[in-house]
Amino acid sequence: MIIRISGQGQFKVSSDILDKINEIDNSIVALIENVSLGSSDRSLVQKELQSKLTEMKNLITSRGQSLDDKEIVESDIIVPDSDLSIEEASKIFKEEGLISND
Repeated sequence: MIIRISGQGQFKVSSDILDKINEIDNSIVALIENVSLGSSDRSLVQKELQSKLTEMKNLITSRGQSLDDKEIVESDIIVPDSDLSIEEASKIFKEEGLISND
């Protein structure tokens, strides 16, 4: 699977790493759903969102294989910057999130 991280390039990841990324993705979906229901403090959620996105990016960059910038490959997933707002995240992380369970 090829993952693009906004502003950091593309990485090839194994299925084991993809499973861990999917766990983080699912936790972000749940976090955003709680905000939609009004059951969470928005400032705490924003910090948690940034933390989870940073965790996801760190996992990809540390355990994935970086692709050469000259290599043009279509990305299967695009991971947004960790400064993503709750509003922006609610458009991206809904239903299945970034990673489809197909």
